[in-house]
Amino acid sequence: MPIIESLSEHILTLEISRPERRNTLDAAMLTELAAAFEKASSNADVRVVVLCAQPGIFCAGGDLTEQIKDLNANADSPSGRMISALSGCTKPIIACVEGPAVGLAVTMLYHCDLVYAGSRALFSLPFTALGLTPRFGASYLATAACGLHKAAEKILLSEPITAQEALSMHIVNGVFDDAQVREQTMARASRLAKLSPLAVQNTKRVLRASLMEGLRSAQALEARTFNEVASSDQAKEACEAFLDGRMPKF
Repeated sequence: MPIIESLSEHILTLEISRPERRNTLDAAMLTELAAAFEKASSNADVRVVVLCAQPGIFCAGGDLTEQIKDLNANADSPSGRMISALSGCTKPIIACVEGPAVGLAVTMLYHCDLVYAGSRALFSLPFTALGLTPRFGASYLATAACGLHKAAEKILLSEPITAQEALSMHIVNGVFDDAQVREQTMARASRLAKLSPLAVQNTKRVLRASLMEGLRSAQALEARTFNEVASSDQAKEACEAFLDGRMPKF
């Protein structure tokens, strides 16, 4: 199974397992994740969700070879449904990042409640490098987390982000040695699982309330912009060039 689920001591662990494709998320995996987040919300035995991947790489984003056939930012797309389920999950979601996280994977992290990374983890928001624009709230959440200038630098230039930079940009809450990051993540999940579920879930709700209005507005603008840009010849050329391993020609 590309998404491995396990439930122990009120902690639901969702592990991305597609190493042969650098843990890229295809439509089937996105659908699995959306269903898992939705079930977690309604399952009283789940108090915390931990999102992780097989060590070595967290996730190289969406499966571009599949998505290039229908690039869109619609809420009813597999990516859109997954992000909606992630963002709307009533239980706290903690991400453990071991290795690179790219594109849609970083957008996912912005929608999580807590994120911990290994010291050699790398992050990237390569939207413009692919001839595309941010979607699913990435532009709003990145700017809210680290300010306009830093978000613009990393998104416009598609520059890589080290683990320490990710900490200063508030993409992650903490950075640990690679051998310890999963243990540290699970320790925090265990603490949350022992607290009052009613208090934890309602605290999550009120913490997010102030963000939601701005986030919904940004997502609507992102969707219109992305869908316009994604249908252009420039986006097609940029994506095909990336898959071909060459420089695009504009």
